[in-house]
Amino acid sequence: MFCKKHLPLKILSPTKTAIFFGFIFSLLTSTNILAAAGDSITNIATINYDIAGIAGSSNASVSFIEDRRVNFLVTESNGSAVPVISDMNNAVMQFTITNNGNIVHDFLVAAVNASPNPFTTVADNFDPLAGTVNVFAESGVTPGYQVVEDTAVFIDELAANASRDVYIVADMPTRAVGDDAALALVAQAAEGGVAGVEGTAINADDNGNVSPAGLFSNGLTNMPAGTVNTVPDSPLTMETVFNDPVGLNLEDVSTDGVQDVVSNGQHADAGAYEVISPVNVLKAVTVIDTVGGIDPHPGATLRYQLTVTVSGNVAVDNLIITDVIPVNTTYTDASILLNGVAQTDANDAPVDYSRAIDILSKPVVSIEIDLSQGNVVSVAPGITNVIIFEVTIN
Repeated sequence: MFCKKHLPLKILSPTKTAIFFGFIFSLLTSTNILAAAGDSITNIATINYDIAGIAGSSNASVSFIEDRRVNFLVTESNGSAVPVISDMNNAVMQFTITNNGNIVHDFLVAAVNASPNPFTTVADNFDPLAGTVNVFAESGVTPGYQVVEDTAVFIDELAANASRDVYIVADMPTRAVGDDAALALVAQAAEGGVAGVEGTAINADDNGNVSPAGLFSNGLTNMPAGTVNTVPDSPLTMETVFNDPVGLNLEDVSTDGVQDVVSNGQHADAGAYEVISPVNVLKAVTVIDTVGGIDPHPGATLRYQLTVTVSGNVAVDNLIITDVIPVNTTYTDASILLNGVAQTDANDAPVDYSRAIDILSKPVVSIEIDLSQGNVVSVAPGITNVIIFEVTIN
């Protein structure tokens, strides 16, 4: 229960000339511990007494209306930078908004470029492509961001003590591996009460606190800064009290671009995107010795396996894998397999797009597999290619 009013309790006393043989005082208070905003809370004091054997009693009461406590929390949910690749589309960053107040609220949401990187010492050195950064609320149908399902641009009718997931979705520019982009998700308290309709922003409370101006709902709602309210406190009116916490770190910014302050009707937390390589390669080796064991002695065979996977959601062009033959070994002719299919050693495209370099003059110095087939085929994300070749220990 939250209340900023402090009201006196009036007790009616019997006359000073009375003779008291017994006196009992009781104080009855509201038991509405989890009172909702707008509830009437009444306090009653009762006095029971005897005067010359005649019982008497009196009481007094006082009431007030429970204020609206605006308190909520934005929490980044990924726990580390979200891995993305250069030129990736629809990269998703997840947050959770929790209503810690005492009434149903709508919440307006916006993504704001922030700095520094909230997770590492790597500098925040780029922003997502302008015009591609959007924020969507979880629909509750399928967990995780779903393009078709999660289309709401504000949090609708979030009950007290309830939470909702929110997603920042953005496209990446062309960037180098290791680059980072920090963004803060900003939530703004708004009026609840009508399902499916975005509530009006609550940009000022009744204690002189105001919200900074901001652009919300993917650019659809342009909220002005709040105006300081100097209306005197009234016990018979449900008043609005901003009680939202401060942004914990420098990058947890409000819509004005500076660190979020306490009791401004907004709260923020920051996340980050980090550019990784779009192609992942795992390499393993199996030893096959001359007597069927695994002893790597001269004459034993080393069978190498490369597993190549494209990440993200952007196809890769001109993807060529080259592997140098280790020193003190000799390439085994015609041992290249691509996804289980035997490849020729000769440079004979379009028969296949694999070759053993210097196969004619020997020794072979490396093998090469062109997964893009002369840069004609783009390798789609999620596709895995397995390459195997063998060498013999000299």
